[in-house]
Amino acid sequence: MNLLLKIILIKTLIFLSIVSKADTAPMSEAALRGLEIAQEHCSRCHVVGNENRYSSIETTPSFFGLRAMKDWRIRFTEFYIRPPHPALVNIVDVTERSKKLPAFVSEINLKLDQIDDLISYLEQLKKIDKK
Repeated sequence: MNLLLKIILIKTLIFLSIVSKADTAPMSEAALRGLEIAQEHCSRCHVVGNENRYSSIETTPSFFGLRAMKDWRIRFTEFYIRPPHPALVNIVDVTERSKKLPAFVSEINLKLDQIDDLISYLEQLKKIDKK
């Protein structure tokens, strides 16, 4: 099975597992885009959902833990300026990754509307956590 087909199959299974839960409403399109961004970029370090609960850096806060904080929305709105993110995250036409900070993983380039999608995903995260 080629790599593209595997990726499509995995994303389809993840999508179906989320929207098929009886105790949750289907996610909005923005939240699904946010989940995809989180899985592609944030899951390198963070637990971003039920699907990667055991595959993150142990000392990195999970999205569930961050979502429980009173200031979660501010944290996610400006996460790209909070350490260690400036070393690896660039917001197109807004920030430029500091060349003084070495990126030990590939650089992440996002647009501001993708931050909104991440926030949409986080807004629905509590519903998803009901297992």
